Amino acid sequence: MEKILSKDEIADLLSAVRHGEIQIDKEHLEPTAHTAGRVPKKLVAEECNLFRAEGPEGWKLANFDLVLDSFAHNYAMSLSTRFQRAVSVKLDAMESMSFGDLLQRLSGRGAIGILQLEPLSGGALAIYDEQLSFSLVEIVLGGSSDHQVTALNRAMSAIELNVIRDVIASACSELNKGFQQVQEVNSSLVKVVSNLRLLNFVLPDAGVVAAQFRVTIDNLEGNITLVLPHASLEPLQRQQQDTAVPISALQNTKWRNNVCEELDFMKLEIEAQLATLSLRVRDILNFQVGDVVELNCNPDVSLQVMVEGQPKFYAMAGVQGGKKAIRVMGRISHGG
Repeated sequence: MEKILSKDEIADLLSAVRHGEIQIDKEHLEPTAHTAGRVPKKLVAEECNLFRAEGPEGWKLANFDLVLDSFAHNYAMSLSTRFQRAVSVKLDAMESMSFGDLLQRLSGRGAIGILQLEPLSGGALAIYDEQLSFSLVEIVLGGSSDHQVTALNRAMSAIELNVIRDVIASACSELNKGFQQVQEVNSSLVKVVSNLRLLNFVLPDAGVVAAQFRVTIDNLEGNITLVLPHASLEPLQRQQQDTAVPISALQNTKWRNNVCEELDFMKLEIEAQLATLSLRVRDILNFQVGDVVELNCNPDVSLQVMVEGQPKFYAMAGVQGGKKAIRVMGRISHGG
């Protein structure tokens, strides 16, 4: 078995490559005193990202937990009405993994509903563990739910699967309600089987989303695992990406709208300016009542309307209702 390099050895190797102490992609390397007989004829560097998880574990669908929570709530109400007992269905965990890894976790001796999700391709699985499956058989046949039912160490028979088929089928309509938040889906039960190992659902290395629900019926407990392939959910993922609006854009739009609304109520100082003069302080101090100050402009010249000290309009002086007024004649162009 080949020796696995330690963290320090990897760091030393990368440092040596970076500083040119190790030749890359050379046909023959000269052995040193420390590496005689152990130096390979050729070293090939391959890109390796140690920070980004590859494979199905890194796959995500935003807000999919809302769909699952809605399904759990509606399915609990449906089962409570059917059995006339207190039923609780809660989302316990949601993971993304390969289908092969999922098979290693599940015993596969309970009831397995194969679902079709139109218009999504690939379908889905509703896996009821053996404890819940045998408990449902007892309840449907009129048994009590006050005591835990012992799960038999065998696969369910065809008769037992047929007994709880309607219970599994009723999950389809509740799944449709959950998906309404993101996509109109028409799910239906295709078949109920009992051997997960022989089920040809997807390839073992295909990615799936596995959502586990904890089901409690009075004193009985068990799990339901809803399995959906990534291929089925990818259209929803692309739809989210196409319709997503960057948060920065939303913030900018909100800020711009707020500013525009507040601008309508801002108070501004407006003054009409006929002319300007440049005088010495001594002359201003010598002003007396009755002095005439010449503006050096024609009385009929247009006034300049200043808004917060900035020239914005042309206007003519006049009288309105016995008070001095101005008539705006045009806008001052600031173009060069």
